[in-house]
Amino acid sequence: MITIEKTEKAYTSAEFQLENPGIFYQFKLRRHRDEPLFGLVHSGSKALESLKKGDLIPMTYHFQDRTIPAERKTTRIKYILDGTTMGFKDHFIIALDINLDTNKEDE
Repeated sequence: MITIEKTEKAYTSAEFQLENPGIFYQFKLRRHRDEPLFGLVHSGSKALESLKKGDLIPMTYHFQDRTIPAERKTTRIKYILDGTTMGFKDHFIIALDINLDTNKEDE
């Protein structure tokens, strides 16, 4: 069995759907020494209007190896910051925290 720590490191992309404005969003997962798990959202994205710190969002996580089934996990938005400070011009960093307490019931 894959441990949670190894699983999180193996995720390469995530997707979610927001009820308002009713969009489906998929992004590549990134890691940085200052933030272990985050996605980038373009500064003009409508997703930014609906995401805020502390939100719990059901996300589907994908592995690079597509033979491994995707996993659905409730994820907390830790914070949203201008990505320019980390070299991501015109993007916002969406820091993610896979909420383990909630996800124990999902497994």
